[in-house]
Amino acid sequence: MKRIHLTDEDANTIINRDEDHYFERKALQADGKQLQKVAVAFANTDGGDVVIGIADGRNEADPAKRWVGARRIEDLNSALQALSEIEPSLSFDYTILSTDRYPGFVLQAEVQKSSEVHHTADRQVYLHLGAQCLPVRGSQRIQELAFAKGASSFEDQVLKEVAPEEIVDSKEITTFLHGYSPKTAPIDSLLTKISWSGQPGSLACAAFYCLHLIHQQSCRANAL
Repeated sequence: MKRIHLTDEDANTIINRDEDHYFERKALQADGKQLQKVAVAFANTDGGDVVIGIADGRNEADPAKRWVGARRIEDLNSALQALSEIEPSLSFDYTILSTDRYPGFVLQAEVQKSSEVHHTADRQVYLHLGAQCLPVRGSQRIQELAFAKGASSFEDQVLKEVAPEEIVDSKEITTFLHGYSPKTAPIDSLLTKISWSGQPGSLACAAFYCLHLIHQQSCRANAL
């Protein structure tokens, strides 16, 4: 556990710093849902610091009264517990801050930008834009976020509603393979090169992936 005893000047800098894309303050009374919301938003965007034990300007207009930390370091364990319940597991570092001028211990959590899509304990997804935590609603938007972060790709998706026959016997594949050289290479031989789970949707997904590979190879051949 890292501890830093701040000078009065450094403490005032944190107290008076404007909240922005990379920084938020939360009063000690903030519940686990609020802390998870901020941490998830940081992880899903560009990372950032959340300081727990210093109220923001909306809740306390007087900067001299914003720092109200925990009486004991152990009293900050509930905040750490809330952060540990975020899924997938969150990568963050934390520091215990104190100062002579203001009472109590403050927790500073530095949340790293993640390549995964994180959600709160109640499975809510957020992004941090400006000084706001904005919800990401709907499975499609969450999937788009996963694509953007590189956590998954189209080739990973299982198309459960598509039967294998619709893909393998489709006019599009037949026409495509007719113009592909060598014409003797059947789609089945390509499918065997890709592992799949045995579910119909997985086969459909693999077929799409095969077409993607064939198209890439065809483009390279035409470029030569």
